[in-house]
Amino acid sequence: MYFAGLAILYMLMTIPQLLPWNTKGTLLAILSWCHLIGAVSPWIGSFIYHLFMNLNYDEVFYRFLLKLDMIGIWLCQSFGAIPMMAATVHCLPDTYWYCCIFIYWFLCIWGLLNAMSAQSPWERRLCFAPPFLMRMLVMTLRCFGIGGGSPSALLHIVLQDLIAVVGATIGAMRIPEKWIPGKLDLVLNSHNLMHVLVVLAVCSMHAATLEDLSWMCGSSPCNRTESLHLKHDEL
Repeated sequence: MYFAGLAILYMLMTIPQLLPWNTKGTLLAILSWCHLIGAVSPWIGSFIYHLFMNLNYDEVFYRFLLKLDMIGIWLCQSFGAIPMMAATVHCLPDTYWYCCIFIYWFLCIWGLLNAMSAQSPWERRLCFAPPFLMRMLVMTLRCFGIGGGSPSALLHIVLQDLIAVVGATIGAMRIPEKWIPGKLDLVLNSHNLMHVLVVLAVCSMHAATLEDLSWMCGSSPCNRTESLHLKHDEL
């Protein structure tokens, strides 16, 4: 609980100062808000969940807390990835730009609705698979130099989802305590490891977003990307 509370304070105190709120119009301001919401939301949901989870209430109340925690994760996965998606399709015509963002939002909302009724940890995690697969498609396109976005952000884009997948798998499979039951109840259990990996994933998301927003703030970013690709082709 204290871990999540400290994370909330740190994010709120540091991230707003690094974002281009009013430098390049409404789009950058919206993307900045998306990043702030995505970076803070998992810690708010986790803080509320851990604060009240041990109260002696019924199963309905516990499931309500679990849903709040899942909404925090969903906000991180959906809002947090919007700047990366927007940067990747930044150089496309408006029709394609809106179409890509709409498809991603549709997949995110579908995942949230299904996660709210999921009955097991694996079911909840699999509900996030469709938007995850779309992010993987976008990441693959960027790996091959297709689309926009900062080239410097690519490593962090890979890490943000890779680390999140590892953390989700560890949490769902109860690794390592299922192999040595009763020995890791206080530290180094799957829940502890998952929270550490979530921190690393959010840090990678933050680094990638700053790179992409900086790229979008630049003068003629699409022209610079095209010229960079041409230089690579010549080599």
